[in-house]
Amino acid sequence: MPFAVFGSPEVAGVGLTEQELRDAGRVYAKRTYRYEDTARGSAMNAEGFVKPIIDLEGEILGCHIIGPDASDLIQEVVVAMTAGSGTVRDIRESVHIHPALSEVVQRAFSGQFTQGGGYDHDHSHGH
Repeated sequence: MPFAVFGSPEVAGVGLTEQELRDAGRVYAKRTYRYEDTARGSAMNAEGFVKPIIDLEGEILGCHIIGPDASDLIQEVVVAMTAGSGTVRDIRESVHIHPALSEVVQRAFSGQFTQGGGYDHDHSHGH
């Protein structure tokens, strides 16, 4: 069930958290991508980040966003998890407008993920 908190900063999420996965003893991988590392985020002087959490096969387990328009940006992840294949591929391979803030979601789902759940080494998702 997705959620949003309309504060300053805005917070949104869907799926499991790292703490829930650790408590369950599950292995997962995560990545954090900052708003300011995108062209639009930089131009807006936007502070915030997107943190996807996946299993080691690339299935999306959760995603959490803190920053401007978080409640809108989380919707792409909700759709991927419920109507798509539910994997990083749904977001990574989708075409995103440049320069748009939604690029922060795509970039968060691309590149190196760091394994969690008792381990701490890089896990690449080049599916």
